[in-house]
Amino acid sequence: MVRAYRRVPLNQSGLTLLECLVSVAIIAIMLAVALPSFRDQLAAARAKAGALQLYAAMQFARTTAQMDGMPVILCPINHILADRPSCAGHFGQQIAAMADTAEGLELKRVWQPVQGVTVTDRSGLRAVSGELRWDQRGLGSRNLTLSVCALSQNWSVVTNRLGRPRLVAQWGTCPG
Repeated sequence: MVRAYRRVPLNQSGLTLLECLVSVAIIAIMLAVALPSFRDQLAAARAKAGALQLYAAMQFARTTAQMDGMPVILCPINHILADRPSCAGHFGQQIAAMADTAEGLELKRVWQPVQGVTVTDRSGLRAVSGELRWDQRGLGSRNLTLSVCALSQNWSVVTNRLGRPRLVAQWGTCPG
């Protein structure tokens, strides 16, 4: 059986250079419009993730203090030597929850910082250092606002003397 092949005319065999250039130009315009919006969404997600991590650390420390019946400290740490972290640095670094036992500080948990965010005070002028302490009833040691920023996106983690943390959107100033 002999098959007959149909010949395709040369003028209908593909795309012209002009059609390809118009397609590439349309894609470039769409990307130029979409990329700034995508960058802002990514920054908002990073800021919220950093704030949620600090919020979770505060909730963990408060709950651990209540359940174990002993004070718990949440503080930034630079390094851990032989399971003995030293409170130093600021809340934009790794932070640790430690139980204050009769034998000394007992490491409970460590949180690594979220990349691409800065943690400052509410005014955005300085990094926050020191420690947060919850007693066995879950009461806090100080009022504190941590402003978590990525680009101009801001989330704040606020804790009061009762020890209860909360999240607030756009309630601080980002540095720069």
